[in-house]
Amino acid sequence: MLFTRLISNFARFLVIGFTVSYFNQFLIPIIGIKPDTCSFDFKIDESFFQHFEYSEIKSGEVQVHLAMEKEEKLIKFHFSLTGYVRIPCDRCYEPLNQKISGEEELIVKFGPDFHEESEVVQVIPEGENHFDISPFLYEYVHLLLPIRRVHPEDEEGHSECNPEIIRLLEASPKPAEPDPRWEILNKLKTNN
Repeated sequence: MLFTRLISNFARFLVIGFTVSYFNQFLIPIIGIKPDTCSFDFKIDESFFQHFEYSEIKSGEVQVHLAMEKEEKLIKFHFSLTGYVRIPCDRCYEPLNQKISGEEELIVKFGPDFHEESEVVQVIPEGENHFDISPFLYEYVHLLLPIRRVHPEDEEGHSECNPEIIRLLEASPKPAEPDPRWEILNKLKTNN
């Protein structure tokens, strides 16, 4: 029993240690960098998405190029993201490789404490050594996803969704006619 508990704790330590070391690459050093432009390249994969417990993305491969321009009182980050993520299809719920590509901007200012000035402006204390970009990468990848996520159609115009699910959807009963009482409300809506 003691041996099993020791192994379990050691395994948990290894997982936590791996997560910490994996995410260290997303800690951008901001002290000691001269006012100039420098760049970083990252690869986001399954290890990244597994860290976020409630993410609908479970795997993928996204290349991130970060161009960083440091000025005296602020840093401008320009992110370029390209790749794919594996998400469930909205129609059949089978895995779907969704291509993503886009660019995002982030400005980090130095101030007295941590706070968000706007969607693209973050303020961090002047004494900070590093800036963690991982939550922003997570958000940017999700923002690049389309609203409707379904398998594409093949050359013949047939959906690449699971054929069994498509058959069940087509066989399901059509919705009943709307309640006529709603028509009266619709007339009121169009009169104003």
